[in-house]
Parts: sequence; structure tokens; C-alpha cells
Amino acid sequence: MKKYTKLIVVLVVICSLLALDLTTKYIFDAQLSDGNSISVVPYLFNFKLVHNYGAAWGILAGRQLFLIALTIVFLGVFIAYYVKEKNKSWLFVVSFAFLIAGCLGNLYDRIIFGYVRDFIQFDFWKSFPIFNFADAILVVGVVLFIIYLIISLIKAKKVKKNEE
Repeated sequence: MKKYTKLIVVLVVICSLLALDLTTKYIFDAQLSDGNSISVVPYLFNFKLVHNYGAAWGILAGRQLFLIALTIVFLGVFIAYYVKEKNKSWLFVVSFAFLIAGCLGNLYDRIIFGYVRDFIQFDFWKSFPIFNFADAILVVGVVLFIIYLIISLIKAKKVKKNEE
């Protein structure tokens, strides 16, 4: 039953985060035209709608098919790793859910619109790319996954040391 509990949690977290991402993109896409902004906390952050035809900082702009294929490859790698991993700790499960939800949020935009709807801008750091919740979710997922890997390596070293 524990195995299915974690799978249910993964699916609920993915669906919840994906719904949050797509809902916020819909709201800001409906309220702002491309390039317009709303100051939320002056000198801290704004909501500024940008249609991003590339990845972060607009790199690979106009290469939507490549970005779609790359996202699908990453999703496949994440899912294969999830299936292969025997010790699915809660940290692993949550990091996996964040990674999948973030990928799916931006993949949806690329397939449906041909661009990603970004709208969160740091007002104090104008050169930082404008991003969305899917991007933030991906960053959190990567950080959690790195923490999971570090903990796994430390545990493996302790086990190996105890076996000697």
C-alpha cells in the first residue's frame, strides 16, 4: 500500500502544480498584453507578460520543435529513473513530482501556443529572465533532487564504511 500512497501523492502534486501553473498563465495572458507590466512590489518584482519563443534568456528562440523534443526526452529520463529507483523516499517522490509538473507546464505552452507564457520579473534584476511558475517549480525540483542525491551518496558511503 505504501508504494501506491507515494504514487498517489506524486500524481496529486503533479496535477496541483500543473493546475497552478496553467491557471496563472491563463490569468496573466488574459489580463496583460505581451510586454505590459503591473508593479507588485516596487523595486522588487513585477508581473510582465512575455511570450518566450525560446528557453531562459530567449536562447534557442524559434527552435520550438527542438525544445519540445528535449522536454519529452527529459520527461522520459525522469520517468525511467523514477521507475528504476527502488528506494523512493519522500524527498525523491516530491522532487520527481516538481520536475514532471514543471516540464509539463512549459511543454503544454510550447505545443499549444508555440511559445511559453512568462510573467514574473525581478524589478531589481532586469537582466534576469522573466519566468513563470513552471520554471520556479522546475528549479525547486532540481534543488530537491540534488539534496536527495547528496543524502543518498552520504548514506551509501556510511553503509559501505560499516561493511568494511
